[in-house]
Amino acid sequence: MKKLISIDLFSGAGGFSLGLSRNNIEIIMANEIEKDFAKTFKLNHPKVKMLNEDIHNVDFKKELKKIGYKSIDILCGGPPCQGFSTVGSKNKKDKRNSLFWEFLRAVNETIPKAVIFENVSGFKSLYNGQAYETLIYELESIGYRVYSDILNAADYGLPQHRKRTILVGIAKDYSFEFPKIIKSKEKNFFEDKHLTVMSAISDLPKLNVGEEKTNYSCKPQNEFQKKMRGNAKVLTEHNCSNYGKKMQKIISLVPPKGDISDLPISLRPRKYFNNVYARIDSTRPSPTITRNFGTPSSTRCIHPFQNRALSTREGARLQGFPDKFIFYGSKTSKNLQIGNAVPPLLGEIIGKQIIKSLNSK
Repeated sequence: MKKLISIDLFSGAGGFSLGLSRNNIEIIMANEIEKDFAKTFKLNHPKVKMLNEDIHNVDFKKELKKIGYKSIDILCGGPPCQGFSTVGSKNKKDKRNSLFWEFLRAVNETIPKAVIFENVSGFKSLYNGQAYETLIYELESIGYRVYSDILNAADYGLPQHRKRTILVGIAKDYSFEFPKIIKSKEKNFFEDKHLTVMSAISDLPKLNVGEEKTNYSCKPQNEFQKKMRGNAKVLTEHNCSNYGKKMQKIISLVPPKGDISDLPISLRPRKYFNNVYARIDSTRPSPTITRNFGTPSSTRCIHPFQNRALSTREGARLQGFPDKFIFYGSKTSKNLQIGNAVPPLLGEIIGKQIIKSLNSK
């Protein structure tokens, strides 16, 4: 079976590439403008040519020629979601929205057999559906059959509810089918068979405020933990920031599954959202991990039982990054990389379906 060749655009830390590579898909090139993100990608994918620059300046045909390639099989990417997100600004003048067209330019310059476009779940409704319809129109005009769906990573074995819009453009000689939902086989799962938070992190040692630990507290307790640990001997990125006395008091008063509504009125800020200063439910998949998962006052990110926010390693676990995955930069930068990442699991399951499609002829 011929090994498929891929390029990853807006690669971030490299979650999607990691997932694709698990299917023996070779990533030959990636583009990421943020320096820390690009450094993380390179540390974990040392053989991949990383273009750490503005995508507007990249000539893809020229760059492929430099490394001895004339064509590729797969192009994947998701323009940064800030301009698209139903939570963030939807300013049509936002420069980040031009990255949508840069993605299409890359498709036109490389003409891969398969295109994978990933974005936030609200992408379909952006500008009354205009962005979604334009993307489909442009891909069909190039010559692709286009398939789209909104996938929840929790349905495929991730201990986190994370919904993403996935569009797959496939050359007209082929067809594509999205993966079927997979139910967890772990003992510690929620009633709908989703993997739970504690299934993912229960083997990590207890942390106090300002503390860091580098040794595992016990053996892996399930298959997910075994997969995350691999052959790692040293635990990394398992640390907790220092909090002031007031913050420590606030966290200590939040009960299991509780939130800001459980706090005395005297400790609540004047204005707040309902889901802040909230503990994650240990018996369910976590809510969507964001860049602020290490900040107790952010959206539901306090540890289920310990009086602190999630550690960087716990956030990485909930995103499905293995413990040997190296993150570069400050704690804030690392958490941003994790919160913005595509879970490797999504790359893995989509990659598997792409291989089935392209090997069907």
